[in-house]
Amino acid sequence: MTFPDQDDVTPAWLAQALGHPGVDVAVEQRSIGTGQVGENVRYSLTWPDGVTGPATVVGKFPAPDEASRATAAATNSYVREVGFYRDLQSTVSIETPRLHSLHEELEANRFLLLMEDVAPAEQGDQILGCSISQAELAIDALVGLHAPHWGNSALGEVEWLSPRTAERGGELAAMYGALWPGFAERYGPRLGPDVVAVGEVFAGLMARWFSSFETPQTLIHGDYRLDNMMFATGEGPAPLTVVDWQTAAMGHGPADAAYFIGAGLLPEVRRSTERDLVNRYCVGLHAAGVEVSDGVIETDYALGTASGYVMAVIASMIVGRTDRGDEMFCVMAERHAAQMGDWNLFDRLS
Repeated sequence: MTFPDQDDVTPAWLAQALGHPGVDVAVEQRSIGTGQVGENVRYSLTWPDGVTGPATVVGKFPAPDEASRATAAATNSYVREVGFYRDLQSTVSIETPRLHSLHEELEANRFLLLMEDVAPAEQGDQILGCSISQAELAIDALVGLHAPHWGNSALGEVEWLSPRTAERGGELAAMYGALWPGFAERYGPRLGPDVVAVGEVFAGLMARWFSSFETPQTLIHGDYRLDNMMFATGEGPAPLTVVDWQTAAMGHGPADAAYFIGAGLLPEVRRSTERDLVNRYCVGLHAAGVEVSDGVIETDYALGTASGYVMAVIASMIVGRTDRGDEMFCVMAERHAAQMGDWNLFDRLS
């Protein structure tokens, strides 16, 4: 099969990709999701009598926005997502969409993932937040991602999966410092002086922050938030399916947990349940055979509360802008600034 751009995914191409070459299938399509670095399209398929095939599939393509595609190339986002599905999906127990086919020309910044459609599961909403029961599902799923590779040094041999090193920390700090003035100018009036002040102070602490984590590295999602989660609505194969693996990396598991909890729960809900969720994460890791103290997990969780603020600053300035995206990045900065304060992050780093 030739490599398909989005316009090339015709009914005939889909029939062949799904194992029914030459079959005349009727197709309707529409864009779905809220991603800014990739484009997701749902294909609804009507097969002729006697042919059994999926009623819907989802195709994931590069983003239509030129700036977002350039960002993906610079950050290896498409390389990471293709690499996760090709090399690591089968090694973890977190629920992810099953692939029908994978097509890549990564040197040209092109790819297509043709995946199962997990509808009627519904996408979480980063701005509205989630329930405690949904948060518990997300934490349990995170254990299934982190535990299998906890302290696995062989991950460092996976070419596309960059380990967390001092060099990477310096690059991240430099990027944050370069982008911070634009972020503060664009979003400062919306965020207010207290939230902006958190970002200014943190800029001077990033190098220390990056090198302070104690837990062994593992496979992390890197953008573990509600917009990348599909929750079952009473039907479907799994209560939670996690998508969008463009930020998969080696890192510290508790930071993934802090990132999700800090942004996914409204602050008043987070404050009342956060310790219980961190304990749930610890219990899950222990049950999966990970040997780590709860105290070390809690320390790295506290450090991880800054991860979402860092993402808000950097991502907002390097992807194409949308109204929803602007609001989402502001909400993330607000919620993580509050979370950083609640866990006394600056005192821990002083």
